[in-house]
Amino acid sequence: MAEHIYEKEALINRLESYLGKTFEMIDNKGMFEHVQDINLQKGIAGAVVEQCIFEYPHDSRQEADLIIVEGDKYIKTELKTTGLLIQKAPKKHYIAKEPMSITAVGVYNLAEQEFETSHFWEKLEHMLIIYYHYSAKHAVSAYDYKDFQMVGYEFHEFSNEDIEILKNDWENVRSLCKEIISHHPGEKNKEWKAAVKKEYIDVHTQLRRVLSYIDLAPKFPPRFRLKKPMVSSIIAKHFGYDLEQLPGKYMSVSDIDAKCKELTDKYAGKSIRQLSRTLGLEVKEEKDLEQKGIAEKIVVSMFGGKAKKLNQIALFEKFGLIGKTITFTSNGGRTEDMKLYHVDFEEMLRDTIIDDNGDKRQIMFEDSDMYGYFADHELLCIIFKESTPNDTKKDSSKLLASNIFVGFKRIVFSEEFINTTVKKLWEDTRDKIKNHKLIDVVQKSKNGSIVFLKNGEISTAPNFLKGSDNDVFLRGSGQDSALVHKTECVNGICMLPQYVWIKGLAVVNELNQTPEI
Repeated sequence: MAEHIYEKEALINRLESYLGKTFEMIDNKGMFEHVQDINLQKGIAGAVVEQCIFEYPHDSRQEADLIIVEGDKYIKTELKTTGLLIQKAPKKHYIAKEPMSITAVGVYNLAEQEFETSHFWEKLEHMLIIYYHYSAKHAVSAYDYKDFQMVGYEFHEFSNEDIEILKNDWENVRSLCKEIISHHPGEKNKEWKAAVKKEYIDVHTQLRRVLSYIDLAPKFPPRFRLKKPMVSSIIAKHFGYDLEQLPGKYMSVSDIDAKCKELTDKYAGKSIRQLSRTLGLEVKEEKDLEQKGIAEKIVVSMFGGKAKKLNQIALFEKFGLIGKTITFTSNGGRTEDMKLYHVDFEEMLRDTIIDDNGDKRQIMFEDSDMYGYFADHELLCIIFKESTPNDTKKDSSKLLASNIFVGFKRIVFSEEFINTTVKKLWEDTRDKIKNHKLIDVVQKSKNGSIVFLKNGEISTAPNFLKGSDNDVFLRGSGQDSALVHKTECVNGICMLPQYVWIKGLAVVNELNQTPEI
């Protein structure tokens, strides 16, 4: 690896000179002119960084890419090129475009490795991450990457706590591989590999419940990846978007569960009004207790934080936990559907994807953002209950301060749920758009009459799956459905920005099947 050795100070000067430049400006080898002929194992962005900034050809060896010389230290360092998107709320900041691929899992021999000397840890112990802004609002060809800017770089090392979590994740994967191998004694021939592969494919999804920072890419042979939420937390810290650090030490999701149980034992049975006083929240007027955001503030305060929103907490970001406050009616029901995330239609309509080995193939549901959202995230549900029966939304909102804290439940979406209910939405949406089945439907009331907006316009909405069709569905979200707010356009149809939702009844059913923490 002599050609991959760099003095750190000189390398920093080199990287600084490329900040703010587009890949086309960085490309001093005419790579975009011959993009079809380039080995794109790391994508065109990674290829340009390797060959034009670091000036070495494509390298497929499993060892770390670089050796960084710092004083008398020679540090093996993995080079990563990572795309960033911009998220506007709650504050404009960069987030990860996708998970970060690390290295092959090695199902057949992982049981023989130790974490400290594993290929996995060699790739993660020291990383040089090159950040570029994926500024397009849709999927683009390799050639169009020329317009994306390099916006940062980072010599990244994980904290001791993060290392413990990564080690625990890796050992969970190794334990499963070791168990699978133990089921297949005998000569390690072609038939043996086929049997091991089949069992791995059959059982590997059980890992999702125990992995915190990593997941495994869906295709066999699998690869270790840092989950998208974890990559986003690295990005947030580097670019100064400071998510709040909670007091306490959390090494796994089970540690969060233990904290939730402690909080339930301490606060269950208290109303929002009582909790706001107990936790010392500043409530200037009684009406402030009737704001929907008050429940989130209370929960953050329970954990020892000061942020206004649960999604501003670093702990939840790293572990892929999405905090949701849930209010049951006094008889145990719930009417509100749950909004999850904004749909990127261009991403949904991709036809092909480039694997880590450079192969181009047809996209699968498992490659989609929709699959990734449900597979990489869990819902930490903070449960309240109305203190008295209410038949109208107006009465319910007035009595919000009287709602009683019940406790926590953590919903982990099952593979069956993802591969049936969620996949149905993905396939139906793609089919309607690709095959021009998408239409704008006039909305009607229960008695069959046409619904008009306050400004006199007829209310219309696209014929995506609705809550009556599927437990996971699409719904527009905006101030109202007037044409001026229909800023999304698909197949020539203007619509409100579309979000993925889960039916309230489906959430209730999931919670009823989920034990309390």
